[in-house]
Amino acid sequence: MPIIQANQLTGVIARILSAAGARPDYADIVARHLVDANLAGHDSHGVIRAPYYVRSIEKGELEPAAEPEIVDETASMAQVCGHWTFGQVIAKQATEIAIDKARAGGVGLVSMYHEGHTGRIGAYAEMGAEAGMASMIWDGCVGGPRSVVVPLNGTGRKIGANPIAMGFPSATRGTVLLDFATSISAAGKVMVAVDKGEQLPGDWIVDADWQPTSDPTKLKDGGALRPMGLPYVGHKGYALAMMVGLFSMMASLRSENQPPLEDRWGTVILMIDIARFGPVDVFQRQVDAVIDFVKTDPLAGEVLYPGELEARNRRERLANGIDLPAATWGEISACAAGLGVPVPA
Repeated sequence: MPIIQANQLTGVIARILSAAGARPDYADIVARHLVDANLAGHDSHGVIRAPYYVRSIEKGELEPAAEPEIVDETASMAQVCGHWTFGQVIAKQATEIAIDKARAGGVGLVSMYHEGHTGRIGAYAEMGAEAGMASMIWDGCVGGPRSVVVPLNGTGRKIGANPIAMGFPSATRGTVLLDFATSISAAGKVMVAVDKGEQLPGDWIVDADWQPTSDPTKLKDGGALRPMGLPYVGHKGYALAMMVGLFSMMASLRSENQPPLEDRWGTVILMIDIARFGPVDVFQRQVDAVIDFVKTDPLAGEVLYPGELEARNRRERLANGIDLPAATWGEISACAAGLGVPVPA
């Protein structure tokens, strides 16, 4: 597998997006976000997505230079229409707005709609933690073309992968971060398995006949992801996916001009100013103490806190480079060649 340094990969992706029509600042934001996902170990939300974004631009589904617009705003809330530009651009702006409102009034809640793929939503929780905020983020849909999850005991792609994220700052351990899809897996992890030529670790998906399978190619061939928690507590993953979807649908209520089900995807970002409850540094030290407590005396193996693996991956990949599946690098290279963008040998 090719191994590429993060800064080199960021430059390649930014040049590809710029050549496809993205504003230079947008191309930089998106490239940095994608490469950071690879650094964190979430290749499913990394540069594997870049050729898809280019195809979306070519189809007119993604507006690479549109300006997000605040369509409604109060002291503690805002609603942002993204005008179908990159989700990472819209979410970065929405997160900054939510942080500013939380600093001013204790709580900031910003919703966004008409957005491209938002990428790894844990990145926005990390932004909040760096600003001394606690955060929750809901991102998803129920119905529409982006739905890729089959309901528990049902058929059809009815629900999005509908990730949820939460973040807290610590004194020395970075962001304590929860970030996961409410399906067994994010769709991108299935894409990575296809590029690696590997089977899935379990029956994460169903095929076009709604039968469980570990063959990742079946997702693209009319299959669907299964809810998180199967085979034992799949009802919890399914119910959580529904609730995330309903939270997210609030963000798209102003989509009056859309036919039903055209695209109900939305994102809600909540930031809470920890300083309103007491000194932030005291809370951060308490978080460190909690981490030390749960990591003490492991029964078998290492006890990890949420977000620790991402931080470890980031350190290792910054030092050693990012290894990409040959198929992923091949697709990126072909995309670049089609746009006249040179890539490293």
